[in-house]
Amino acid sequence: MNRLHHRVAALLLVGLTACGGCQKTDAERAAKERAEIDERLRDSVALVPYRALKLTVRADGDPKAPEEVALLWKALAETRALPDKPLTDEATRAAARTYLDLGVAFYKARKTLQTRDEDEFPLLWSRWASGEALPLPSYDAGQEHAFLAAALLVLDTAEKSDRIPATELVFYELSRATPAPGWPAPLRAAVQASRGTAFCQAGYHYAAEEELTGFLTETERLPPEAFPAIQQGTPAQSREAVLAAGHFLRAWNRMGLKRERAAEDDIEQGLRSLQTLGVENELTWWGWAFIHTRRGRYEEAAASLDKLAASPYLEETERREVHDSAQALRKHGDSLPLFQQTRATLLLGRTLLARAGGLEHVLTVLLGPQRAKQLYAPLVWMDRVRQRTANLSPEQVAQGAGETLDRGWKALQQRLDKSTTQNSPP
Repeated sequence: MNRLHHRVAALLLVGLTACGGCQKTDAERAAKERAEIDERLRDSVALVPYRALKLTVRADGDPKAPEEVALLWKALAETRALPDKPLTDEATRAAARTYLDLGVAFYKARKTLQTRDEDEFPLLWSRWASGEALPLPSYDAGQEHAFLAAALLVLDTAEKSDRIPATELVFYELSRATPAPGWPAPLRAAVQASRGTAFCQAGYHYAAEEELTGFLTETERLPPEAFPAIQQGTPAQSREAVLAAGHFLRAWNRMGLKRERAAEDDIEQGLRSLQTLGVENELTWWGWAFIHTRRGRYEEAAASLDKLAASPYLEETERREVHDSAQALRKHGDSLPLFQQTRATLLLGRTLLARAGGLEHVLTVLLGPQRAKQLYAPLVWMDRVRQRTANLSPEQVAQGAGETLDRGWKALQQRLDKSTTQNSPP
């Protein structure tokens, strides 16, 4: 009988060991997410016109510039002249021809971009700010990608209608923002923070956890003197502000991982850093309401929500919902329904962006008026092209022109086949 018990125990031990081996580690899950991001970049359609735009600008006047990319940009430029709503048969036929030409140019450019790269050519800075000194002594292509990623990340956070495919543009820029040995240490850490934020925002939480933890570790390691003094503050205050931001970002990500206790610890650390700096706004009011609730201090939590409800940057419906949550907490409720939803993050992000003066103001501060316009305008235009291509179904294109669905697609296929035949070697 004892021998049978030993055998059963051994089998259970083997089974438990095998089951334990089936559980993936955080590192394995993060590696899988990074592979998915890489695949998303490889398959992205939105990246083609974006990369074509950047390569065209950077290669302007260079004899080595690929002709196919310039032709795509020319085809895109021709869409500017198209009316928003063609009202005549001739306008409909013209739109059909223009977008068919765009499809051909798109196909050729995508093939070309598999072998040609924008970093072969001078920096965007040399085009936008010709004759001006570089923004940093160590400024290089990687830093330019990093700064563009940061600006696009702000745009992606604020723009939630999915009209602009900013997420993939952010991923692309971050994939090229490889720190060099000469980069300032805070900038290297900032790239990690940007990656963590972008990954978290797109739902890649394990990869984000790696990046954000690395960012906090690096920031804590750096001395205060490594950080620039901002406005009237000291380097130590700059470091404290960066740590606060890092803890909040990691808390947001840990909520996505369903690790609430770890997220609460990060939130409290971030709040205490802001308290040290004397900062009080919508973010701190929400944060303390959340922490007080989790610690069972309902009256203190309700008082923090009262302050949030009084914010002029909230819409009326949001203000009422926050007020109702405060009243529920005064009755010793044990949760904050509003703030356990993803949209709570969007609400707070929008109010803080509004407090900072809005998206255009933030981009203007980051890049300057002219460069902010140069960044934003092409993205809006690209969205128009994408919408027009999607909305002009073959039936709509054929309407009033006597063309059928089959003819439209066959015409595109014939052009692509003809292009391939002409460019193939004999």
